[in-house]
Amino acid sequence: MKTKYISTLVMITALFLVQCSNDPLDKRPLGAISPEVVWNDVNLAKGFLNQIYDRALPSWPVVASQQSDDAEGVNPVMYGEVSTDGSIDNYSPSYAIIKDINILLENVGTGEIEVGEQNLMKGQALFFRARLYFELVSLYGGVPLVLTVGDKSDIEVLQVPRNKTSECITQIIADLDEAISLLPDSYENAGSDYGRITKGAALAYKGKVLLHYASEQFDPAQDKGRWQAAYDANKEAKDWADANGKGLHSSYSQLWFDESDANPEAIMIKRFAGDETHVREAGCRPFIVGTNGESFDRPTKSLVDAYPMKDGKAITDATSAYTYNSTTLWLNRDPRFAATIAWNGVNWPLNNPEPNTTSDLNWSFQENAIESQANDRVTKTGFYCRKAVDASVEGGAASLAGTTDWISIRYAEVLLNLAEAANEIGNTAEAYTMLSQIRQRAGIDVGGGQYGLAAGMDKDQMRDAVMLERRLELVFEGKRSSDLRRRRLYGALLNGTHRKGYRVTRTAAFDALDPSGEILDDRKALEAGVLSGSIDLDDPTVYNTYFLTEERSVEEMGNVTDDGKAINFLDIYYFYAIPQDDMGKNPALEQTVGWPGGNFDPLQ
Repeated sequence: MKTKYISTLVMITALFLVQCSNDPLDKRPLGAISPEVVWNDVNLAKGFLNQIYDRALPSWPVVASQQSDDAEGVNPVMYGEVSTDGSIDNYSPSYAIIKDINILLENVGTGEIEVGEQNLMKGQALFFRARLYFELVSLYGGVPLVLTVGDKSDIEVLQVPRNKTSECITQIIADLDEAISLLPDSYENAGSDYGRITKGAALAYKGKVLLHYASEQFDPAQDKGRWQAAYDANKEAKDWADANGKGLHSSYSQLWFDESDANPEAIMIKRFAGDETHVREAGCRPFIVGTNGESFDRPTKSLVDAYPMKDGKAITDATSAYTYNSTTLWLNRDPRFAATIAWNGVNWPLNNPEPNTTSDLNWSFQENAIESQANDRVTKTGFYCRKAVDASVEGGAASLAGTTDWISIRYAEVLLNLAEAANEIGNTAEAYTMLSQIRQRAGIDVGGGQYGLAAGMDKDQMRDAVMLERRLELVFEGKRSSDLRRRRLYGALLNGTHRKGYRVTRTAAFDALDPSGEILDDRKALEAGVLSGSIDLDDPTVYNTYFLTEERSVEEMGNVTDDGKAINFLDIYYFYAIPQDDMGKNPALEQTVGWPGGNFDPLQ
């Protein structure tokens, strides 16, 4: 049975109990933590650390990818509609957690807890402080560095000016380096402590920070020479991973469901078990009443077209060994396509207690009459996301209580980080090696030994190849939007365009399927088997007999003819405004350059 490292509920309850007086008139707040109690008891101190874990560990990004071009969704960032009203607000919530981290760092050594346990807790807390500050810096640029609790009130502590971005990065790396020196390769209690931050997670995150800092978001002119540091950090992370039994999982599609501590791909994870669950199972499933499906993360045509053929060559490459057909577009593609995307008529056993029946087929055509399915909830792109969706979990209440662990850093990302940094310092050959390993695991044909990668790529061509591989390998893991921002690609790739999908509708031939002459509704026709087994939907002529597929814009939901608003990502969005509410609380803050009244330069 999967167990979460330590039950926060148990620990916090213990905190409450030890502070309750026998005096019924004693009305001290139950949450008022007494240092002399907590920091002398290793279990209570771990309980305090666990509530930091609960708030600071990243989790399933069910709709995060809707900020990029890979998933259909309405987001103000895509259309130049972000204001200073807190639309992008991770500011105050992050500082609330940082305060608790600082409390732990200042107090964990004041009691009688054994030094080794103190160091483990310090290492984990330092990692989280670094992570939270980096999340702030990647959004806003430099922010106030608050590293102590002190004797001041909360509002006085936070009424300090923004530090330079360079100063923040220096502190983040210092915290990570200290964390790395304190953290173990693994924990003794592999079961209960699996999911705690290890030395490897801190090394990988340091590589991620320096990769981001070397990119165009923080260095538009690319003249700061930061890529070598990014390479060194990611090389160290990979070396640690290789020395500690990490590597690519044997199966791209199944790596999410290997929740043992032996999963080689998992480097940083958030565990889900017991009363801590998530709704991604429901979020990504097709909407059918009773199954809690919400149809989030619907893949766009741009993503669908980005996958190469099975030999690793683009769908437009005439030298590919496979012929691309825009009707049966799922045939002979990179195997990650079928592991990630569900299309109209695909065999996808889901919400079905009796698998291998006709109801295993997934349908995404509009204007249908499938019993209990609302047509306005059918995907507007023609596709559903099936990546990391556990088909063995039935719909209904079960899908609202997902327990699949979230892997926020995995070995493949470390390889991609290293490949990108290697290419930028001129070591393109090493980048080939990393990409080839990932494509080999994906199941792409070996070809001449490079898995469809063009031979003799220069730095610019390899950069494009790395960014494509990141898009495909890490899709729907919340990485695409960050990649587009850090490399300042949003405007260049997307502005003036519309996200596209396919509108799939039935034809008159569909209604005539019943030999009795009675026009069947869709569900009866499907369950009669007329589109299962007896009809080959992999034949484009047959498919086009029953379905009509039209390319369309998804910028305006549900409108077939109107392209709606074009994407208009503003240059100022590479660093967001500090929310106006937070500006009002701290008169020492300067607003970010480009925003109303802004004069803080996030590039310093």
